[in-house]
Amino acid sequence: MEPKKIVNKLLVVAYVFPPIPYGGTYRTLRLCKGLDNLGVKIHVLTINQYDDIPNDYDLLSQIPKSATVHRTPIIDPWRRYQSWKKRHNRMYGFRYINKIVSLILRLISIPDHMNLWVPFATLRGLKIIKDHSIDNIYVSSPPNSSQMIGYLLKKFTKVKYIADFRDPIVGNIAEVNLIRPSDFLSKIEKWIRIKFEKLIVNNADKVVINTETHRKELLNKFRINKFYPIRNSYDDADYKGVSEEKYQRFTIAHVGSMYALRRADVLFSAIRRLEKQMLPQTLSLQVLFVGLHDGGLEEAIAKFGIEKYVKIKPLLPHREAIRIMIKSHLLLLIKATGEGSYGQIPGKFFEYLGTKSRILCLGPKKSEVAEIIHRLSAGNVVEGDEEEMLDVLRTEYRNYLTGNVGSLTNLTIKDFNSKKMVHDLLLLL
Repeated sequence: MEPKKIVNKLLVVAYVFPPIPYGGTYRTLRLCKGLDNLGVKIHVLTINQYDDIPNDYDLLSQIPKSATVHRTPIIDPWRRYQSWKKRHNRMYGFRYINKIVSLILRLISIPDHMNLWVPFATLRGLKIIKDHSIDNIYVSSPPNSSQMIGYLLKKFTKVKYIADFRDPIVGNIAEVNLIRPSDFLSKIEKWIRIKFEKLIVNNADKVVINTETHRKELLNKFRINKFYPIRNSYDDADYKGVSEEKYQRFTIAHVGSMYALRRADVLFSAIRRLEKQMLPQTLSLQVLFVGLHDGGLEEAIAKFGIEKYVKIKPLLPHREAIRIMIKSHLLLLIKATGEGSYGQIPGKFFEYLGTKSRILCLGPKKSEVAEIIHRLSAGNVVEGDEEEMLDVLRTEYRNYLTGNVGSLTNLTIKDFNSKKMVHDLLLLL
Protein backbone atom coordinates (compact mmCIF):
# COMPACT_ATOMS: atom_id res chain seq x y z
CA MET A 1 0.00 0.00 0.00
CA GLU A 2 1.42 3.39 -1.02
CA PRO A 3 0.97 6.58 1.03
CA LYS A 4 -1.87 8.77 -0.25
CA LYS A 5 0.19 11.90 0.21
CA ILE A 6 3.44 13.18 1.61
CA VAL A 7 3.23 15.90 4.24
CA ASN A 8 5.24 19.02 3.50
CA LYS A 9 6.51 19.64 7.03
CA LEU A 10 6.89 17.63 10.21
CA LEU A 11 7.96 18.60 13.72
CA VAL A 12 9.82 15.76 15.44
CA VAL A 13 10.10 16.00 19.22
CA ALA A 14 12.92 13.81 20.53
CA TYR A 15 14.86 14.19 23.77
CA VAL A 16 17.51 11.72 22.54
CA PHE A 17 18.96 12.86 19.22
CA PRO A 18 22.50 13.20 17.83
CA PRO A 19 25.07 13.53 19.24
CA ILE A 20 23.51 11.37 22.01
CA PRO A 21 24.20 7.74 20.97
CA TYR A 22 21.37 6.02 22.87
CA GLY A 23 19.33 3.28 21.19
CA GLY A 24 16.30 5.51 20.64
CA THR A 25 18.43 8.05 18.80
CA TYR A 26 18.86 5.83 15.76
CA ARG A 27 15.13 5.18 15.27
CA THR A 28 14.38 8.90 15.13
CA LEU A 29 17.46 9.76 13.08
CA ARG A 30 16.61 7.15 10.44
CA LEU A 31 13.05 8.40 10.20
CA CYS A 32 14.31 11.95 9.70
CA LYS A 33 16.76 10.87 6.99
CA GLY A 34 14.16 8.83 5.15
CA LEU A 35 11.47 11.51 5.27
CA ASP A 36 13.96 14.17 4.19
CA ASN A 37 14.88 12.05 1.16
CA LEU A 38 11.19 12.05 0.21
CA GLY A 39 10.96 15.82 0.32
CA VAL A 40 9.50 16.35 3.79
CA LYS A 41 10.87 19.42 5.56
CA ILE A 42 11.96 18.20 8.97
CA HIS A 43 12.11 20.30 12.13
CA VAL A 44 13.58 18.54 15.17
CA LEU A 45 12.98 19.79 18.70
CA THR A 46 15.57 18.37 21.10
CA ILE A 47 17.86 19.31 23.99
CA ASN A 48 21.10 21.28 24.02
CA GLN A 49 24.38 19.40 23.80
CA TYR A 50 25.84 18.59 27.23
CA ASP A 51 29.26 17.15 28.04
CA ASP A 52 27.99 15.04 30.97
CA ILE A 53 25.71 13.04 28.63
CA PRO A 54 27.48 10.47 26.39
CA ASN A 55 28.06 11.89 22.91
CA ASP A 56 29.08 10.50 19.53
CA TYR A 57 29.74 13.64 17.50
CA ASP A 58 30.12 11.65 14.28
CA LEU A 59 26.35 11.18 14.36
CA LEU A 60 25.85 14.90 13.76
CA SER A 61 27.03 14.42 10.18
CA GLN A 62 24.10 12.08 9.54
CA ILE A 63 21.45 14.70 10.26
CA PRO A 64 19.98 15.80 6.91
CA LYS A 65 21.46 19.15 5.90
CA SER A 66 18.02 20.52 5.03
CA ALA A 67 16.61 19.58 8.46
CA THR A 68 16.34 22.32 11.07
CA VAL A 69 17.35 21.31 14.60
CA HIS A 70 15.95 23.42 17.43
CA ARG A 71 17.74 22.88 20.76
CA THR A 72 16.55 24.03 24.16
CA PRO A 73 18.05 23.98 27.65
CA ILE A 74 16.87 21.49 30.25
CA ILE A 75 16.67 21.37 34.01
CA ASP A 76 17.57 17.94 35.35
CA PRO A 77 18.08 17.87 39.14
CA TRP A 78 18.93 14.16 39.02
CA ARG A 79 21.89 14.70 36.68
CA ARG A 80 23.14 17.60 38.74
CA TYR A 81 22.88 15.56 41.92
CA GLN A 82 24.81 12.65 40.38
CA SER A 83 27.61 15.07 39.56
CA TRP A 84 27.55 16.51 43.11
CA LYS A 85 27.47 13.04 44.64
CA LYS A 86 30.70 11.99 42.91
CA ARG A 87 32.49 14.96 44.45
CA HIS A 88 31.07 14.68 47.98
CA ASN A 89 30.46 10.99 48.64
CA ARG A 90 33.05 10.95 51.44
CA MET A 91 31.70 13.90 53.36
CA TYR A 92 30.37 13.47 56.91
CA GLY A 93 26.71 12.43 56.97
CA PHE A 94 26.63 11.71 53.23
CA ARG A 95 24.63 8.51 53.64
CA TYR A 96 21.73 10.36 55.29
CA ILE A 97 21.89 13.26 52.85
CA ASN A 98 21.83 10.79 49.96
CA LYS A 99 18.72 9.04 51.30
CA ILE A 100 16.81 12.30 51.76
CA VAL A 101 17.80 13.82 48.42
CA SER A 102 17.16 10.56 46.56
CA LEU A 103 13.66 10.40 48.01
CA ILE A 104 12.91 13.99 47.02
CA LEU A 105 14.26 13.44 43.50
CA ARG A 106 12.18 10.32 43.14
CA LEU A 107 9.04 12.20 44.10
CA ILE A 108 9.61 14.96 41.53
CA SER A 109 10.80 12.58 38.80
CA ILE A 110 7.52 11.00 37.76
CA PRO A 111 7.19 9.80 35.06
CA ASP A 112 10.94 10.44 34.69
CA HIS A 113 13.70 12.85 35.72
CA MET A 114 13.59 14.61 32.32
CA ASN A 115 10.10 16.02 32.96
CA LEU A 116 11.36 19.57 33.54
CA TRP A 117 12.20 19.73 29.83
CA VAL A 118 8.46 19.92 29.13
CA PRO A 119 7.99 23.70 29.67
CA PHE A 120 11.09 24.62 27.62
CA ALA A 121 10.13 22.33 24.76
CA THR A 122 6.45 23.28 24.76
CA LEU A 123 7.18 27.00 24.50
CA ARG A 124 9.72 26.43 21.71
CA GLY A 125 7.35 24.01 19.98
CA LEU A 126 4.56 26.60 19.92
CA LYS A 127 6.90 29.08 18.26
CA ILE A 128 8.13 26.53 15.69
CA ILE A 129 4.57 25.55 14.75
CA LYS A 130 3.53 29.17 14.36
CA ASP A 131 6.63 30.36 12.48
CA HIS A 132 6.73 27.42 10.06
CA SER A 133 3.02 26.61 9.68
CA ILE A 134 3.43 23.00 10.83
CA ASP A 135 0.35 20.85 11.25
CA ASN A 136 1.90 17.42 12.03
CA ILE A 137 4.04 16.51 15.03
CA TYR A 138 5.72 13.23 15.90
CA VAL A 139 6.85 12.67 19.49
CA SER A 140 9.31 9.93 20.40
CA SER A 141 9.59 8.48 23.90
CA PRO A 142 11.07 7.53 26.32
CA PRO A 143 11.59 9.70 28.20
CA ASN A 144 7.86 9.33 28.66
CA SER A 145 7.46 12.93 29.81
CA SER A 146 8.17 13.97 26.20
CA GLN A 147 4.65 12.85 25.30
CA MET A 148 3.28 15.62 27.52
CA ILE A 149 4.85 18.07 25.06
CA GLY A 150 2.87 16.50 22.23
CA TYR A 151 -0.32 16.59 24.32
CA LEU A 152 0.11 20.30 25.14
CA LEU A 153 1.03 21.28 21.58
CA LYS A 154 -2.08 19.54 20.27
CA LYS A 155 -4.28 21.26 22.87
CA PHE A 156 -2.90 24.70 22.07
CA THR A 157 -2.60 24.44 18.27
CA LYS A 158 -4.85 21.54 17.09
CA VAL A 159 -1.93 19.93 15.20
CA LYS A 160 -2.10 16.25 14.28
CA TYR A 161 -0.20 14.43 17.03
CA ILE A 162 1.48 11.04 16.53
CA ALA A 163 2.90 9.47 19.69
CA ASP A 164 5.71 6.95 19.23
CA PHE A 165 6.16 4.64 22.23
CA ARG A 166 9.60 3.13 21.65
CA ASP A 167 9.07 1.42 25.02
CA PRO A 168 5.85 0.92 26.99
CA ILE A 169 4.87 3.64 29.45
CA VAL A 170 3.43 0.90 31.66
CA GLY A 171 5.04 -2.55 31.81
CA ASN A 172 8.53 -1.70 30.56
CA ILE A 173 10.84 -4.61 31.45
CA ALA A 174 13.67 -2.13 32.09
CA GLU A 175 11.61 -0.77 35.01
CA VAL A 176 10.92 -4.10 36.65
CA ASN A 177 10.14 -2.49 40.02
CA LEU A 178 7.04 -0.90 38.44
CA ILE A 179 5.60 -4.09 36.91
CA ARG A 180 4.61 -5.55 40.27
CA PRO A 181 5.50 -2.77 42.75
CA SER A 182 6.00 -3.74 46.36
CA ASP A 183 6.76 -0.43 48.08
CA PHE A 184 4.34 2.48 48.51
CA LEU A 185 6.16 4.95 46.24
CA SER A 186 6.39 2.42 43.41
CA LYS A 187 2.67 1.76 43.68
CA ILE A 188 1.97 5.49 43.50
CA GLU A 189 4.28 5.86 40.50
CA LYS A 190 2.62 2.98 38.67
CA TRP A 191 -0.81 4.50 39.32
CA ILE A 192 0.40 7.84 37.87
CA ARG A 193 1.94 6.04 34.87
CA ILE A 194 -1.39 4.32 34.16
CA LYS A 195 -3.24 7.64 34.24
CA PHE A 196 -0.55 9.29 32.10
CA GLU A 197 -0.67 6.51 29.50
CA LYS A 198 -4.45 6.87 29.29
CA LEU A 199 -4.15 10.65 28.83
CA ILE A 200 -1.70 10.29 25.96
CA VAL A 201 -3.49 7.44 24.21
CA ASN A 202 -6.85 9.20 24.34
CA ASN A 203 -5.48 12.48 22.98
CA ALA A 204 -2.95 11.35 20.37
CA ASP A 205 -4.35 11.00 16.87
CA LYS A 206 -2.34 7.82 16.36
CA VAL A 207 -0.02 5.78 18.56
CA VAL A 208 3.03 4.07 17.08
CA ILE A 209 4.64 1.14 18.87
CA ASN A 210 7.57 -1.00 17.79
CA THR A 211 6.31 -4.51 18.55
CA GLU A 212 3.20 -6.50 17.75
CA THR A 213 3.09 -7.65 21.37
CA HIS A 214 2.75 -4.08 22.63
CA ARG A 215 0.04 -3.36 20.05
CA LYS A 216 -2.03 -6.28 21.31
CA GLU A 217 -1.54 -5.22 24.93
CA LEU A 218 -2.73 -1.66 24.24
CA LEU A 219 -5.62 -2.82 22.07
CA ASN A 220 -6.80 -5.15 24.80
CA LYS A 221 -6.48 -2.36 27.39
CA PHE A 222 -8.12 0.54 25.52
CA ARG A 223 -10.34 -1.14 22.91
CA ILE A 224 -9.70 1.59 20.35
CA ASN A 225 -8.17 1.23 16.90
CA LYS A 226 -5.29 3.71 16.87
CA PHE A 227 -2.22 1.54 17.49
CA TYR A 228 0.23 0.94 14.64
CA PRO A 229 3.33 -1.27 14.93
CA ILE A 230 6.41 0.17 13.21
CA ARG A 231 9.47 -1.81 14.14
CA ASN A 232 12.96 -0.42 14.52
CA SER A 233 15.28 -0.83 11.55
CA TYR A 234 18.79 -0.85 10.21
CA ASP A 235 20.17 1.75 7.80
CA ASP A 236 21.93 0.41 4.67
CA ALA A 237 24.18 3.49 4.70
CA ASP A 238 25.76 2.40 8.01
CA TYR A 239 27.44 -0.58 6.35
CA LYS A 240 28.76 1.06 3.19
CA GLY A 241 32.56 1.16 2.98
CA VAL A 242 33.03 -1.16 5.98
CA SER A 243 35.24 -4.16 5.30
CA GLU A 244 33.42 -7.51 5.50
CA GLU A 245 36.59 -9.37 6.48
CA LYS A 246 36.03 -11.47 9.60
CA TYR A 247 38.26 -11.68 12.68
CA GLN A 248 40.88 -14.41 12.50
CA ARG A 249 39.58 -15.98 15.69
CA PHE A 250 35.97 -17.17 16.02
CA THR A 251 34.34 -14.09 17.46
CA ILE A 252 31.08 -13.66 19.35
CA ALA A 253 30.18 -10.01 19.91
CA HIS A 254 27.60 -8.33 22.11
CA VAL A 255 27.09 -4.64 21.34
CA GLY A 256 24.95 -2.77 23.85
CA SER A 257 24.42 -2.39 27.57
CA MET A 258 24.75 -5.27 30.01
CA TYR A 259 22.82 -5.02 33.27
CA ALA A 260 21.30 -7.27 35.92
CA LEU A 261 18.43 -8.55 33.77
CA ARG A 262 20.83 -9.55 30.99
CA ARG A 263 22.98 -12.55 31.84
CA ALA A 264 25.35 -14.59 29.67
CA ASP A 265 26.12 -17.33 32.22
CA VAL A 266 24.79 -20.13 30.01
CA LEU A 267 27.17 -19.08 27.23
CA PHE A 268 30.12 -18.77 29.60
CA SER A 269 29.46 -22.27 30.93
CA ALA A 270 29.29 -23.65 27.37
CA ILE A 271 32.61 -22.00 26.46
CA ARG A 272 34.26 -23.63 29.47
CA ARG A 273 32.87 -27.05 28.53
CA LEU A 274 33.77 -26.66 24.85
CA GLU A 275 37.33 -25.78 25.87
CA LYS A 276 37.63 -29.09 27.72
CA GLN A 277 36.08 -31.06 24.84
CA MET A 278 38.54 -29.61 22.32
CA LEU A 279 41.66 -30.57 24.28
CA PRO A 280 44.50 -30.87 23.42
CA GLN A 281 43.60 -28.25 20.82
CA THR A 282 43.34 -24.64 21.95
CA LEU A 283 40.14 -22.75 21.30
CA SER A 284 40.58 -19.97 18.75
CA LEU A 285 37.77 -17.92 20.21
CA GLN A 286 37.05 -14.49 21.61
CA VAL A 287 33.91 -12.90 23.06
CA LEU A 288 33.61 -9.11 22.83
CA PHE A 289 31.31 -7.02 25.02
CA VAL A 290 31.02 -3.46 23.75
CA GLY A 291 29.14 -0.84 25.74
CA LEU A 292 28.07 0.02 29.26
CA HIS A 293 27.93 -2.72 31.89
CA ASP A 294 27.62 -3.26 35.60
CA GLY A 295 29.97 -5.24 37.83
CA GLY A 296 27.96 -8.44 37.36
CA LEU A 297 29.51 -9.08 33.94
CA GLU A 298 33.08 -9.20 35.22
CA GLU A 299 32.02 -11.36 38.18
CA ALA A 300 30.37 -13.89 35.86
CA ILE A 301 33.43 -14.03 33.59
CA ALA A 302 35.67 -14.72 36.59
CA LYS A 303 33.22 -17.28 38.01
CA PHE A 304 33.53 -19.48 34.90
CA GLY A 305 37.26 -18.88 34.51
CA ILE A 306 37.11 -17.70 30.90
CA GLU A 307 38.92 -14.38 31.27
CA LYS A 308 41.35 -15.25 28.47
CA TYR A 309 38.50 -15.47 25.96
CA VAL A 310 36.57 -12.31 26.89
CA LYS A 311 37.31 -8.67 26.16
CA ILE A 312 35.23 -5.79 27.49
CA LYS A 313 35.28 -2.57 25.49
CA PRO A 314 33.72 0.77 26.49
CA LEU A 315 30.97 2.59 24.61
CA LEU A 316 32.37 3.17 21.10
CA PRO A 317 31.39 5.48 18.22
CA HIS A 318 28.58 3.97 16.17
CA ARG A 319 30.78 3.47 13.12
CA GLU A 320 33.28 1.43 15.12
CA ALA A 321 30.49 -0.64 16.71
CA ILE A 322 29.16 -1.48 13.24
CA ARG A 323 32.67 -2.53 12.15
CA ILE A 324 32.93 -4.93 15.09
CA MET A 325 29.51 -6.43 14.29
CA ILE A 326 30.46 -7.07 10.67
CA LYS A 327 33.83 -8.61 11.57
CA SER A 328 32.24 -11.01 14.08
CA HIS A 329 31.04 -14.50 13.22
CA LEU A 330 28.18 -14.60 15.71
CA LEU A 331 26.25 -11.70 17.23
CA LEU A 332 25.01 -12.12 20.78
CA LEU A 333 21.56 -10.84 21.71
CA ILE A 334 20.72 -11.17 25.40
CA LYS A 335 17.07 -10.76 26.25
CA ALA A 336 15.87 -9.74 29.67
CA THR A 337 13.64 -12.40 31.19
CA GLY A 338 10.48 -12.30 33.24
CA GLU A 339 7.14 -10.55 33.01
CA GLY A 340 7.10 -7.88 30.32
CA SER A 341 10.07 -9.32 28.43
CA TYR A 342 8.36 -11.29 25.65
CA GLY A 343 7.52 -8.32 23.46
CA GLN A 344 10.69 -6.32 24.05
CA ILE A 345 13.02 -6.26 21.03
CA PRO A 346 16.37 -4.47 21.56
CA GLY A 347 17.01 -1.93 18.80
CA LYS A 348 20.46 -3.44 18.29
CA PHE A 349 18.80 -6.60 16.93
CA PHE A 350 17.89 -4.82 13.71
CA GLU A 351 21.44 -3.55 13.26
CA TYR A 352 22.57 -7.13 13.77
CA LEU A 353 20.31 -8.15 10.87
CA GLY A 354 21.88 -5.46 8.71
CA THR A 355 25.33 -7.03 9.11
CA LYS A 356 23.95 -10.33 7.70
CA SER A 357 25.85 -12.22 10.41
CA ARG A 358 24.18 -15.02 12.35
CA ILE A 359 22.57 -14.24 15.69
CA LEU A 360 22.69 -16.10 18.98
CA CYS A 361 19.80 -15.03 21.22
CA LEU A 362 19.76 -15.89 24.91
CA GLY A 363 16.19 -15.54 26.09
CA PRO A 364 12.61 -16.82 25.95
CA LYS A 365 11.81 -19.05 22.96
CA LYS A 366 8.26 -17.68 22.91
CA SER A 367 9.37 -14.06 22.61
CA GLU A 368 8.61 -11.92 19.57
CA VAL A 369 12.27 -11.58 18.65
CA ALA A 370 12.68 -15.37 18.80
CA GLU A 371 9.83 -15.72 16.30
CA ILE A 372 11.59 -13.33 13.90
CA ILE A 373 14.91 -15.18 14.23
CA HIS A 374 13.25 -18.50 13.47
CA ARG A 375 11.23 -17.08 10.56
CA LEU A 376 14.35 -15.61 8.94
CA SER A 377 16.56 -18.60 9.83
CA ALA A 378 18.84 -15.92 11.27
CA GLY A 379 20.41 -17.95 14.06
CA ASN A 380 19.55 -19.75 17.28
CA VAL A 381 17.57 -19.02 20.43
CA VAL A 382 18.62 -20.65 23.69
CA GLU A 383 16.55 -20.36 26.84
CA GLY A 384 18.78 -21.32 29.73
CA ASP A 385 19.50 -24.89 28.52
CA GLU A 386 23.22 -25.56 28.97
CA GLU A 387 23.22 -28.71 26.80
CA GLU A 388 21.49 -26.90 23.95
CA MET A 389 23.88 -23.98 24.32
CA LEU A 390 26.86 -26.32 24.12
CA ASP A 391 25.45 -27.99 20.98
CA VAL A 392 24.87 -24.62 19.29
CA LEU A 393 28.31 -23.29 20.23
CA ARG A 394 30.05 -26.48 19.10
CA THR A 395 28.23 -26.43 15.73
CA GLU A 396 28.99 -22.75 15.10
CA TYR A 397 32.63 -23.22 16.08
CA ARG A 398 33.07 -26.21 13.78
CA ASN A 399 31.47 -24.27 10.94
CA TYR A 400 34.10 -21.60 11.57
CA LEU A 401 36.92 -24.16 11.47
CA THR A 402 35.67 -25.53 8.14
CA GLY A 403 35.03 -22.09 6.64
CA ASN A 404 31.29 -22.75 6.51
CA VAL A 405 30.10 -19.51 8.12
CA GLY A 406 26.56 -18.71 6.98
CA SER A 407 25.09 -15.26 6.36
CA LEU A 408 21.69 -13.73 5.75
CA THR A 409 20.54 -12.40 2.37
CA ASN A 410 19.18 -9.01 1.39
CA LEU A 411 15.92 -10.69 0.41
CA THR A 412 15.57 -12.18 3.89
CA ILE A 413 16.04 -8.95 5.84
CA LYS A 414 14.69 -6.28 3.46
CA ASP A 415 11.51 -5.74 5.50
CA PHE A 416 13.62 -4.49 8.40
CA ASN A 417 15.56 -1.68 6.71
CA SER A 418 14.86 1.99 7.34
CA LYS A 419 13.07 2.46 4.00
CA LYS A 420 10.32 0.12 5.18
CA MET A 421 10.07 1.95 8.52
CA VAL A 422 9.72 5.34 6.79
CA HIS A 423 7.13 3.94 4.38
CA ASP A 424 5.04 2.66 7.29
CA LEU A 425 5.16 6.03 9.04
CA LEU A 426 4.16 7.89 5.87
CA LEU A 427 0.96 5.85 5.76
CA LEU A 428 0.00 7.48 9.07
CA LEU A 429 0.72 11.10 8.16
